[in-house]
Amino acid sequence: MKIAPRQIANFLAKPPDQIRAILLHGSDVGLRSSRARHLATLYSDNLDDVFSVTRISGSGLHGEAGKIADAAAEIAMFGTRLILVKATGTELLDACKFLLSRPIHDAMVIIDASDTTTKHAVVKLFETTENAAAIGCYHDNIGDIRQLTTGILQEDNVSVDRDALDLICARLGNDHATTRAELEKLALLAGPGGHLNRETISAALGDSALITIDDIASAVANGQVPALSVALRKAWLEEANCVMIIRGCQTYFNQLRMLGHAISTGQPAQNAVRGLRPPVHFKLQDALIRHTQKWQPSRCIKMINRLQDIEMNIKSKPIDDRTLTAQSLLGLCLRARQ
Repeated sequence: MKIAPRQIANFLAKPPDQIRAILLHGSDVGLRSSRARHLATLYSDNLDDVFSVTRISGSGLHGEAGKIADAAAEIAMFGTRLILVKATGTELLDACKFLLSRPIHDAMVIIDASDTTTKHAVVKLFETTENAAAIGCYHDNIGDIRQLTTGILQEDNVSVDRDALDLICARLGNDHATTRAELEKLALLAGPGGHLNRETISAALGDSALITIDDIASAVANGQVPALSVALRKAWLEEANCVMIIRGCQTYFNQLRMLGHAISTGQPAQNAVRGLRPPVHFKLQDALIRHTQKWQPSRCIKMINRLQDIEMNIKSKPIDDRTLTAQSLLGLCLRARQ
């Protein structure tokens, strides 16, 4: 059974009774881990109970294709036998074929699968098996981050300015567990009933990575390959996430589009750029205004669409993220020179 994104929340709250094995796959390690642990707690009150919970790693599956199935067949001391597996898609394939080739009684198998995409054979296996389910775990989009932020801050009755929330959405999202941890720190920083503004968020999360991403977008807009190369090297040194780089470029060209529209209605450029949301760093405002001479709103929309395609490719193709990101941005940079 394939669990669509809109179905995940309901599935995680109460998996159907006929589901006996769940595969969590995708590029977001923190989200896979978080969901695996949540699901496990639905079937066991004590995940350290060796009499009811079995943990299996990928290294333990080499030459033992029946290991997961054997563990699922053991009788639990109390309640449901829980099997927690953490391995790569390749390590899992033979063992999962063996597991799902026979009925599973009184057991639940939860698998955290790394190095898998939606096209991997083990994912297809779970999607096409009636008593199994596959859940994709990919980087949160802006809507997900906004919803998560609102939920965590509301727990402590913390309010947040709109532009500060925009900054959070732009800065976080490369890993679900990291995002949640950073949001919990922000809630702690504000304190119960506190308030967060852009200055506080900027100081807490740091602006250097954001400025680097804006430098990348500016280099692409200028068609400057050497500047793009320098900015990308800096991004790799700062461990910038590739999806966040592409989303930052989307934000840049979307702001450029909105700025172009504002100027076309007669607004002074300086006033228009200061009114953009999320706010543009003061170091980049002049460059953004200059780009409106070359980047009309319609051209910006075409660039945004290309960047969205690149983001989808990063999430779905088994190519090194940095290689794909660098090659894709180079192509856009060269087109911008024409």
